[in-house]
Amino acid sequence: MERYIIGVDSGTSGIKAVLFDLRGSEAAKSEYKINASAVFENWYEEDFNEIWEKAKLAIRRVCAPYPKESVIGIGITAQGDGLWMLDENGEAVRPGCCFCDGRSGGIVEQWEAAGITQKVFEISGTRLSAGNQPGIVRWMAENEPENLSRARHLLHLKDCLYYRLTGEIASDASDQSLVFLDMRNGGYSDALFELYGLTDQRHKYPDMRPAHASAAKIKKALAKELGVNPDIVVTNGPMDVTACALGAGVVNEGECCSIIGTAALHEMVINTARGDNIYAGMTVSHAMDGVYLRLMASLAGTPNLDWAFELFGRELERGSGSADKADLFRHAEAMINNVPIGANGVIYHPYLLAGGERAPFFAPDARASFTGLSVKHGVADLLRACYEGVAYAMMDCYENMPLPISGLTLCGGGSGSETWRRMFADALGRPVKTVKGAELGAKGVMVANAIAQGIFRDYAEGVAATVEMDETCEPDLKNHQIYRKYFELYKKTYEALSESWKLRHKLLFE
Repeated sequence: MERYIIGVDSGTSGIKAVLFDLRGSEAAKSEYKINASAVFENWYEEDFNEIWEKAKLAIRRVCAPYPKESVIGIGITAQGDGLWMLDENGEAVRPGCCFCDGRSGGIVEQWEAAGITQKVFEISGTRLSAGNQPGIVRWMAENEPENLSRARHLLHLKDCLYYRLTGEIASDASDQSLVFLDMRNGGYSDALFELYGLTDQRHKYPDMRPAHASAAKIKKALAKELGVNPDIVVTNGPMDVTACALGAGVVNEGECCSIIGTAALHEMVINTARGDNIYAGMTVSHAMDGVYLRLMASLAGTPNLDWAFELFGRELERGSGSADKADLFRHAEAMINNVPIGANGVIYHPYLLAGGERAPFFAPDARASFTGLSVKHGVADLLRACYEGVAYAMMDCYENMPLPISGLTLCGGGSGSETWRRMFADALGRPVKTVKGAELGAKGVMVANAIAQGIFRDYAEGVAATVEMDETCEPDLKNHQIYRKYFELYKKTYEALSESWKLRHKLLFE
């Protein structure tokens, strides 16, 4: 009898359950959209109760056609950062704050001015940003103390899902390395809690285990509700960026993975934590013991294209003759491929999300903008500038990595665009690879679950058994030189705009 493991991946825009066979092939998938709310411009929240109900629907749906005994495991991953609070009964205290939430930007700026963020970096290898959990907890202490007092557990999203499935409170090092761990010994750092002013909240943090060791059986009543095997093994983690790197086979030092989704996450495998002095980005524990990811977690991702397509939708519909999204994308990419590199002088800075930008620079008040516009520019120029803005943000991140790139794999929804794949290869001047399968984060936790059950001896065996390369896009080095020139304009422009972002925030909110 064929055996299967489910990978559950709760992202920013949706939650999915993916059924894999033990070769890593996708047998079934169920996905549901997650609604977000933004009471203020710099807030971004989601309802955990909605996420949980849709998680159950997705699990039930992918399992239904298969014999109960054939589905042996559930691995869980989810968006990292942010804050998700449960009370003593395991109920959500309030909506969860997502990774792109920017409400703690002012607190982090105060910590920056006081030299606290530099001290945090020296211990954790991470430069604090507004979406990291410490600033949001501090914000709760100052603005919603009654909610913080009600919270018994301060968690990340995947930990909440693991609790609901198993009744156990636990986390893994991938989430907790953002930013509560002393990366020199891998344990919780009392010094960090002191720097954040959160020593009184330390008891609310969960036990920490490796992803492949955080395993428990599903609750019996829940197994009956979902129609699954009551002996099914549930594992917790690693978080999405780590799971995606694992699912893409990015496990050796110098290998890189770019996840182009709601955020654009650029990560490099390193074998030594705190081995560089690049005061930017994050250092995250990889799934394997003693291996890490140097992560530049830019917020410049696919929402920039979603916004542009909505803004220019009517003109794109007229040109394509269709309202179908796939047709619109094909038409738009045909349009921009007729526009030269540099978008005829239009530069777009892709800082649409509530948290502004956080890597390779921290600017919670940063907002998107077009510069260089004139009467000669049209929709095609602006669309091309949107595509290129995400590519320039990628270049900016990889210029701040500690090692040369030994290989680059592209993941996430943005990897489906041939235009972007070619653009990224040309902009970086490096080959860009993709692997077979679309759900790499879910595959990563499927591998971790299989290791917990003894199906694979270790991560190397799991990757070898489940990851298969797909395509490689080679760079055009002449185009690379042109991108380099416009990249300098991109940087000089955002440097010049930085003070105007602060003034804008002051005029709107103070």
